[in-house]
Amino acid sequence: MSKKIDIEYIAKVAGVSRSTVSRVLMNSTNVKEETRTRILEVMEKANYHPSIVARGLATGRLNMVALIVSDIRNPFYAELIWVINNSLREKGYLMTLYNSSQIAGENDQHLQKLLDYGFSGIIIADARNEKSFGEILKGASCPIVLVNREIDFMAGYDSISIDNKMGGYLAATHLLSQGHRKIAMLRGPEISTTSQKRYEGYLHALKEYHIEPNPSYVRCGTLNMESGQHFARKVLMGPDAPTAAFIGGDLMTYGVMDELIRNGIRIPEDISIVGFDDIPLSGTSFINLTTVSHPYDKIGTLVADRIIERINGNDEPTAKIVLTPTLKVRSSTRAFN
Repeated sequence: MSKKIDIEYIAKVAGVSRSTVSRVLMNSTNVKEETRTRILEVMEKANYHPSIVARGLATGRLNMVALIVSDIRNPFYAELIWVINNSLREKGYLMTLYNSSQIAGENDQHLQKLLDYGFSGIIIADARNEKSFGEILKGASCPIVLVNREIDFMAGYDSISIDNKMGGYLAATHLLSQGHRKIAMLRGPEISTTSQKRYEGYLHALKEYHIEPNPSYVRCGTLNMESGQHFARKVLMGPDAPTAAFIGGDLMTYGVMDELIRNGIRIPEDISIVGFDDIPLSGTSFINLTTVSHPYDKIGTLVADRIIERINGNDEPTAKIVLTPTLKVRSSTRAFN
C-alpha cells in the first residue's frame, strides 16, 4: 500500500513541524533558508504538489477568479472568456466559469453559493438588471469587476464596457444614411441593461431623422438563433415588411439571416441587416455581416488587470471605463432604392 503524500508526510521526512511546512507553502520569510531548502527538496523527491484549494486554505488566498456569464453558448462570451482566461493565466491565476440561470430568481440562490467558495475575485459579464443580484454582491468578501454592465445600483464596482448606446446609434444611423426609413429592431432580453442601451441608441438615431418609431417593428429576443428566426417570421415578412433591420446580437442575426434565406428573401437586395458583436463568423465570406464591433482584446485585458489590481490591495476609487465601438460595414447592407 502506497504512502499518502501530504503535509504530514513532508514534515515527518524533513524533520520539521507541520506548521513549518505550511509556512514554506505560504512563502513566509519566517523560515530559515536551510530549513526551507530541505523541505523543498523533500517535496521534489516525493513529487508533492499541494492542491490549489489546500494552498488557498493555508494562505487565505485561493488565486482563483470566478467569471459569471449569462449564456456560454453565445460566441460573444466565448471570445471574451478566451481573452480574460489567457490574461489571468499569464499572471498566475486560474479562472472558473459559471453560467447563470435563465430562470428569474434562481440566480440569487446560485450566486450566494458561488460566494461561499472563497474566490480571490469575481468578474460578472451578466447584464441582468436584478436588484437582488446587487444586494447579494454587497456581502462578497472579494473584489468584483463588472463587464459590459451598466447598472446604477451597482455603481460601487469597477466596470469595463463599450458604449452600447453609441453602438445602437451607429447601427441605425448606417441604415438611415442608406435611405432606409422602415427599420426594425430585435433587442436582447428586456431585463438586460446592454439591450436597453442599444435600443436607446436606435431610438436616438430615428429621432435625429425625424422618424416616428413603429412599435410593431420592435421585439425582445433571447440572444439565440431561435429568437432571430422567430423575429424574421413575425416581423420581417409580409406586406408591410421593413426594408432593414438592426439585430442586437450576432447570434440572433444568424437566426434572422437563416430564416430569410430559407424563405427566398435576399440579403441585402430585399432587406439590409446590421448585427451587434462582430463575433469571428460574422467576418467570414459566407456571412459577411455588417455589425457593431467590440474591442474584445482590450476589454478582456483591462478586466483581468483590474481584478488582479483589486486582489492585490489597490483601493483607489472605483472606475467606469467605457470603450468606443466601431461599425464594420460589410455586404449585408445596401442603399435603399
